[in-house]
Formats: sequence, structure tokens, C-alpha cells
Amino acid sequence: MIRPIRTYSDAWLRRHRETHTRHPEFGTHHHPYLLETIQRVAGSLTENSGGEPPSLLDYGCGKGVFLQDMTRSGLFRFVRGFDPAVDAFRLRPAQRYDLVTCLDVLDQLEESFVEPVIRDVAQFAGHAAVFDVITVQVPALAHLNPRSAERWQELIGRHLQVAEVVVRRSTPEELQEGACPERAIVVAQPLTTAQTR
Repeated sequence: MIRPIRTYSDAWLRRHRETHTRHPEFGTHHHPYLLETIQRVAGSLTENSGGEPPSLLDYGCGKGVFLQDMTRSGLFRFVRGFDPAVDAFRLRPAQRYDLVTCLDVLDQLEESFVEPVIRDVAQFAGHAAVFDVITVQVPALAHLNPRSAERWQELIGRHLQVAEVVVRRSTPEELQEGACPERAIVVAQPLTTAQTR
């Protein structure tokens, strides 16, 4: 059963809604470096289901650009986005999805809501989850809350079984465009019943 979890403060939600309104580019990242990981995870889920493509929930989808990319990819049976700060995606899903992505979300949260969001993602993840988080602080991204890859693994591992952590350094071109120098891509699976006891 999917239970409601408080995952943000009213002040945080107001700030993010205002940021989306004032900055059209905010929440429009394509995450091209994730394509190989997403293809591999989706391919494995398709194979394990006897050929039926998986469903996808992009949790914290911003304006839905990555969601559109995933729709066009043909990897998924259907896709859905959820982002309480964007009117088009503010309705909370009521079901599980084979794969849940949570990209550039955890490092933007207030400290007290990081684990609740991970728990919420875990509720929605039927078979797998992919997180994309920053690991290094730079002055231009001072509003974000990075952690080391090991710390992200520990936090996510409290609520999901971490299968893989890849630390990715940004290319010179990405750095010129304002990307953070380094990020962690974490692939995880739901905990088994025995692990949750």
C-alpha cells in the first residue's frame, strides 16, 4: 500500500514553485549521461517480465523534459511524472511503477526531508530505482546539499538495496554549462521482506 509521506515543507514548496515560474530553464535537464544506465535497467526489467516493457515514474520530474525523452525512447510501456512544485505533475501517484527515477532531487531538499523522500521513492519502486545526486559543492551551486557517494549509498541503503554506485565526473563542456563537477548515479532495488524486518 502506498502511504502518504510528508516530503517537503510549505516554505520549500513555495520557493520551488517560484523558481519554476521565474526560470523557464529550471527543471528541464535531459540527463544524457544516464541513458546507458536507464537502457540497461529497462532492458533487464523487460527481459525478466517475458518481454513486456516496464512502467516508469520520474519522481521530482520538474517540467517533464526527461519524461518526454523517456517516452520517445520506446523503452517503457508507459511513463508518469510527479513533482509537487509543478502544476502539470503535482498529483501524487497511487500505484507502484517498475522503475522510479529520482534525478537531481535529493540534493535540493531540506535536510529533514531527504530520508522521507527516499522512503517515498522506495514505496513506488516495484523493481528498481535510479537516483542521480551531486557529490561536490561549488560556489555556483551553494544552494544544493551534496554528500559523498558513500554517504548517499548509506542513506539510500537504509530504504532500498543498493545494487550499484557509479561516480561520474562532468566533462569540460558540461562544466562550462554550469554542471556540478561530480555526481553519483545509484541503482537500487526494493528490500526483501526479510530485510525490512
